Amino acid sequence: MKSWAWLLAAAAALCAPGASVATRDAQVRAGCEPGTGVRATIPAGTPLVIRSMMSGDAGPCYKVAATLPSGAVEGYIDANAIGGTEDFDRARREAERLDWDQVVAAFHLPPGSATPHDATPGSGSNLAVEAMNLVQAAQPQRALQLLEPRLPGTRDPNLLAVAGAAAWRSDDIPGALEYWKASLELRPNPDLQALYDKLQREARNNHAAARLLGMRVQLRYDADAISADTARQMLGTLDQAYARINAELGCPNQERVIAVAQTREDYLKSTQSAEWSGGQYDGRIHLPITGKPGENLDRTLAHEMVHACLTMMGQWPAWLQEGVAQKLSGDTLSLAARKQLAAALKADLVPHLWQLGQDWSRLDADSARVAYAESLAAVDLFVEAYTGLGLRNLLRSPERLPEIAQDLDRRLRQ
Repeated sequence: MKSWAWLLAAAAALCAPGASVATRDAQVRAGCEPGTGVRATIPAGTPLVIRSMMSGDAGPCYKVAATLPSGAVEGYIDANAIGGTEDFDRARREAERLDWDQVVAAFHLPPGSATPHDATPGSGSNLAVEAMNLVQAAQPQRALQLLEPRLPGTRDPNLLAVAGAAAWRSDDIPGALEYWKASLELRPNPDLQALYDKLQREARNNHAAARLLGMRVQLRYDADAISADTARQMLGTLDQAYARINAELGCPNQERVIAVAQTREDYLKSTQSAEWSGGQYDGRIHLPITGKPGENLDRTLAHEMVHACLTMMGQWPAWLQEGVAQKLSGDTLSLAARKQLAAALKADLVPHLWQLGQDWSRLDADSARVAYAESLAAVDLFVEAYTGLGLRNLLRSPERLPEIAQDLDRRLRQ
């Protein structure tokens, strides 16, 4: 979700058994980048608890905690100075995330198709697909209106499952749980059960009940942690971000975008996001709030709004999603990062753009860092080289994307 310096980590305070200092006199710094103050020097073999992993211009490092004879210390150590990180890295790669592709797959309905092959006019399967297409087009309330006359007394698990998806995307968590529970009772479905369990977890950690309506955004927030003035400021920023991104991309939204603002603790528990996460889009924009709104929050709001807009417009490869989100939220690559990326591209040490598809969850930290940098560099190059086409027109000509991706990849490697 961020550029070259984007944090890459596992869940908060995750302990990696067996992690320890692998080199002599490893320095624990106040920050990841070289030149930050040294807090302590730790001898080889000292056990470590890994808090998170991040990747900066000088390379990856771990945020760690250790106990020394002089007392506890916490800070950052270069990745090459630590051994035994396998458990941590595995946990990070396998971290759960509730995303829209997962939801569609759980219903076993062909996304984007008019009807399933065995559907008959007016059948429940036909109606379920029609409603799901509306949900995918960011019109969940319209989908519910379509389904509601058929829901009382129905024993069609597909109708109930899609009704749950529509309720979920409308930010009606109790309604979504009720529909999904009824669907599961009629027909067990492991994929839908996983979604149901995740949404139950979100409900347990949901303290955001206050709501504000903007021109294009509905904001739900935790009134005990976020003042009404702060919430109104956030809503204004979200509305402005939508207007700007809509002008750039042409978001086809007919209903309000849903945003949920929570304390950081509730956000991490609800979404199972990593400690580094600054926001998430799963059909709703999720935001952790740790203070007053500022430039970083504004960029996060814009970044997640891009994901919301692009998802309304179809399915896109991750490099385009992340590259455009970084570009339109104001992220840039430092000169050092560009030089490192250019050298890696010319040496053919990084994936081609068409290899950066939908799922980056199993990339290791270095690969993920390069993937985000490469994606932003590709979108920067597209804006420069395809001025006559532009992002807005590209998104309306998806058939051109494979050819353009090949051309951008070739140019990046020259």
